[in-house]
Amino acid sequence: STADAERAGLLVRGEHGYRDRFWNRLIFPIHNVEGRPIAFGGRAMEEVQPKYLNSPETPIFSKGRTLYGLHLARKGIGAAGYAVVVEGYLDLIACHQAEISQTVATLGTAITPEVIRLLRRYSSQLVLAYDGDSAGLGAALRSAPVFEEAGCEVRIARLPAGADPDSVIKEEGAAAFQRLLDGAEPLMEYHLGALARRHDLSLSLIHI
Repeated sequence: STADAERAGLLVRGEHGYRDRFWNRLIFPIHNVEGRPIAFGGRAMEEVQPKYLNSPETPIFSKGRTLYGLHLARKGIGAAGYAVVVEGYLDLIACHQAEISQTVATLGTAITPEVIRLLRRYSSQLVLAYDGDSAGLGAALRSAPVFEEAGCEVRIARLPAGADPDSVIKEEGAAAFQRLLDGAEPLMEYHLGALARRHDLSLSLIHI
């Protein structure tokens, strides 16, 4: 019914009646852990804002409690022994196409305590592969106490400036991205290095 479609976030009520919330957007179905669709993400096909639009919060969907692609990544996480966390739908798709199937994506810039606990069910080893300038990486660095409380060991893959997993895989290949994952630095070590680079200090000085 129209009322159910509005409640599910598929329709939006406006001055002239209902309209399609995701009109003229490329749709990414969002599933729960069991693989059931619970929401959608939509990328604008024209130059409009927001570029990406998710379903609103509903009785069955909360973006702060959901990981994109987790239903596909569970086996891969178990086989690899760690989970890779990226920020975007296309980053996740590129990773899975490159057979890095232990990859999940957050739905927004912040990695929430609920998401951390959700990941902890599958592995305590996490590698964050975020754009180095992203707000998500800053939020992850501030989440260090939450990771520690959940018993997670977190490493940060240092991507080239201005790059994301999708662009690295497309331009340099899956092996190059895997090397970045293999060389990921422990969270605190990465944080100290980032501070040193920002303030033009040497790590040896920080260690002293």
